[in-house]
Amino acid sequence: MFWGHDTMGGYGSGRWGGRPTTDDGLTLDLPRLLKQRNFVPGRVLTGTLTWTNTRTAVRIGSIGFESHLDRETGRVRLHYTITRQSGETHLSDYWIQLETTSQPLGGRRWWFLCPKLGTRAAKLYLPPGALTFASRKAHRLAYRSQRETPQDRALSRAFKLRRRLGADGGIGDPIPKPKGMRWATFEREMDRVCDAETICNANLVAFARKLGLSI
Repeated sequence: MFWGHDTMGGYGSGRWGGRPTTDDGLTLDLPRLLKQRNFVPGRVLTGTLTWTNTRTAVRIGSIGFESHLDRETGRVRLHYTITRQSGETHLSDYWIQLETTSQPLGGRRWWFLCPKLGTRAAKLYLPPGALTFASRKAHRLAYRSQRETPQDRALSRAFKLRRRLGADGGIGDPIPKPKGMRWATFEREMDRVCDAETICNANLVAFARKLGLSI
């Protein structure tokens, strides 16, 4: 199983500062695991979960699993080896309990029970330096958006809009119309790109003035 995962630069990289964020390590997304049928109620399954960087196709990490789910409860065994920066290796092999809650319109929702806190969580995380997947609160993780500056957010939006048009250039670089796209659609998307890049440029000018520079 291959998961898209944008961990740019690998574990512990970035310039966000402070404690790790939810994007700095590996994530177990229970709704996704169920949807992709890695975990199936009423069945025992084994396999490997693999994370890859969606931009570079480089494998980030992989773990072995064994899932035992009935109709309302279950447990999952995880096993993997972690190599620390010192070169020391650690074998992790443990079980995580699962349970369900009823939904107002029928059906049941599945939850992990955090191995550290015992609380319900839809996602578990393995940040840099940790040995066990656990909830965001257990690892005291921040969301990346909490660390981003207005300029970071503006740049992220601008490049996201550019990628939608198949462009990989920098801010201000020309964007050719994708083959098969209607001109009306292209012009509407370009308006969004221009609006986003105008904000980027304004933020850059404001930052430069703060430093006493002129652009």
